Amino acid sequence: MSPLVIIIIILALTFVLLIFSKIPPAAIFIGALTLTITFRLAPLEDSLKGFNNPGVLTVGALFMIAAGMYSTGAISILSEKLIGRPHSIFKAQLKILPNIAFGSAFLNNTPLVAMMIPVIRDLSRSCGLDPKKLFIPLSYASILGGTCTLIGTATNLVIAGLVNENLERGASDLPYMVPVRMFDLSLVGIP
Repeated sequence: MSPLVIIIIILALTFVLLIFSKIPPAAIFIGALTLTITFRLAPLEDSLKGFNNPGVLTVGALFMIAAGMYSTGAISILSEKLIGRPHSIFKAQLKILPNIAFGSAFLNNTPLVAMMIPVIRDLSRSCGLDPKKLFIPLSYASILGGTCTLIGTATNLVIAGLVNENLERGASDLPYMVPVRMFDLSLVGIP
């Protein structure tokens, strides 16, 4: 069987499992990675390259921090002080969205949203608010804040890592490339 056919089968199987199974997505992706390594579809070093990217490792560490904050109740205390018990969607959005936008500029937006999902769910239940009118704006506010700093979103971290790799290799064909600094993206993200 040709490598191209094997790749297509692995991709199809991955999508089917993601859509129709209750297997955690992380397990499905690790299984797909294992199959690509087993069938030697790419060199081992290239297959595992993403796991040593500082951006990916940073996001993974932030997920652990977010889980710890939720399990200790710290996020509930913080949300009670910042959000309180709003009685309308507008008031809830007014209290939640600026805090999320600001927070996602300094804490990666993906773990921040993951941390806020149970908070919004609990708030919606206790205040009788429609969660859809809070979850979607939550996502947009976190994306907005994430575009303002280097650590705001995983994409920014990955791109900064790639820029640094090219600079370390001495990419002479890219003379204007410089390392991405913390607030370089603010010039575009804030407006």
